[in-house]
Amino acid sequence: MADGEKWLAAAKLSTGFDLDLLVLALNRKNIAYRLVESDEGHELWLDQGQGLAEVEQLIAHIQQMTVVEKTVNADRPKGVGLLSVYLSRVPVTLFTLALGVLGFLLVNYQPDSVHLFTFVDFSLANGRGPVFVPLEKSVAAGEYWRFVSPAFLHFGIFHVVFNSLWLWEFGRRVELVSGRSAYLVLMLALASGSNAGQYLWDGPVLFGGLSGVVYGLVGYVWVRNRLAPNPLLNVQPGIIYMLIGWLLICLFGIVDLFINGGVANGAHVSGLLIGMLAGAFAVRQKSLS
Repeated sequence: MADGEKWLAAAKLSTGFDLDLLVLALNRKNIAYRLVESDEGHELWLDQGQGLAEVEQLIAHIQQMTVVEKTVNADRPKGVGLLSVYLSRVPVTLFTLALGVLGFLLVNYQPDSVHLFTFVDFSLANGRGPVFVPLEKSVAAGEYWRFVSPAFLHFGIFHVVFNSLWLWEFGRRVELVSGRSAYLVLMLALASGSNAGQYLWDGPVLFGGLSGVVYGLVGYVWVRNRLAPNPLLNVQPGIIYMLIGWLLICLFGIVDLFINGGVANGAHVSGLLIGMLAGAFAVRQKSLS
């Protein structure tokens, strides 16, 4: 590495090593690290070799756990084993996915309750569509959940499936690298920020979905991995460029011609910008720690 005097090589990790679990443990112990891809797997570098003995014990422990888990899970259904692993490692991402599915079910099976979770409350008038309540009135009534809850409302099966797939692709990576608490704060910031951005963009209209959060995660991964590369954030550049390209197509109004209700461009742009700023801030905090 270029700054080899500061960063010291601690271990070489083979391709089959449980990298996710190691990153979780290092984050929880506040150990500064870098992971560099190599021909045989990854190299782990520590900031001035801090906690070298502890990290060596940790790596040995993970290797032992891997052997034990393979033995224990040999006869267990794969789905059960995977779910328990993900619940312990990326609970916030799984919980967010579950809320997105619940929001889809609410829209489709309890439509009379949807107004309780939209950014702007509304009532239905005969033949005149929704009549919106001023946002100030909802805020004065303490309905602060409305800044976050629209992110979980989904208007169609493709809407929820599309958002869920991308949330899983990006969210689990960010949760592993950032840690559970920081990731939860990030998700709340992305949800509330993208919802507020959409309101400022289009005014009091019905909108919902996790796409603003997804674009926030895209921005976060894009910036953070460029400034401080991490194998867990190493998404194929083509995927990033495809999603940015889709955002631009939506901004030009092309997609609105084929989708009823249009696209939440305000949420997408706001989420992306917030995520990019958060990614840069995370790198800066790491460098100062």
